[in-house]
Amino acid sequence: MLQLDTWLESLILNRKVSSGTRLVVATIKGDPAAASYLSAQKLADRSSVNVATVVRTAQFLGFSGWPAMKSELRHRYLATMTSEGLLAEHSAPAAGLTQATIAADVRNLTVIARTIDSEQVKRVAGIIAAARRTAIVASGSYAAPGIQLSHMGQTMGHDIELLTSSGTSLVNRIKLLGAGDCFLACNLWRSSRFVFSVAEIAKARGARIVVLADRRSALSDLADEALIVPSEGVSFVPSIVGAVSVVQAILAELATINPEQTTAALRDVEALWAALDLVEPV
Repeated sequence: MLQLDTWLESLILNRKVSSGTRLVVATIKGDPAAASYLSAQKLADRSSVNVATVVRTAQFLGFSGWPAMKSELRHRYLATMTSEGLLAEHSAPAAGLTQATIAADVRNLTVIARTIDSEQVKRVAGIIAAARRTAIVASGSYAAPGIQLSHMGQTMGHDIELLTSSGTSLVNRIKLLGAGDCFLACNLWRSSRFVFSVAEIAKARGARIVVLADRRSALSDLADEALIVPSEGVSFVPSIVGAVSVVQAILAELATINPEQTTAALRDVEALWAALDLVEPV
């Protein structure tokens, strides 16, 4: 896996590496797929080091610990695979696909509940609240979190738009962003090249950049705030449950920033629904 080898070496940055760290890195390079599933103890055993060395290695490479590095490694490994490769990677589980799919989503939510930075979620909500307009760029199934954020954000009175177009149509919309506006990208599994280019344009025009992704990348490095969520699913389908959950948290925080505005906007929407007879009576 040349891509993963290159990534690991880029984290070392020509620094002096201890013999223990070098052994751990060599084990990961030797079988990144297996390493991305191992506990710190099992990785230590395979590397002939102790658990503390595994933890120190992850911290040396820029992570809070092995769980954070393992998640990054896993998602980078999955990003090297095609849809067919993902299908082959996830063989049919003994418990059945339905149970396995739900279990995978539960694991992702458990990781998020344990690792989410609540203050960062509040900062993201603050960026959206302060923005004159927010443009969300997402495509395919990854547009689902963007649909939720844009729809409910608009319901609360914020100018939030989901952009699923590309080419000249997308450029026309992005060029309307200015200082203090928000550009939010939802980019899971394999990153789209055009999203990074468009984000660079938005940043150059003064927009704040928020990224919702499952691993670090050039796009997350560009961002003012990068929310990293797990997305591994079952079969060839990445899970968007984690991303949607974080969007729900952003919306909850957004509603509390200006409660008077939120209440007035919700009251206005209810009146419009009633006037247009949109909702079935109970």
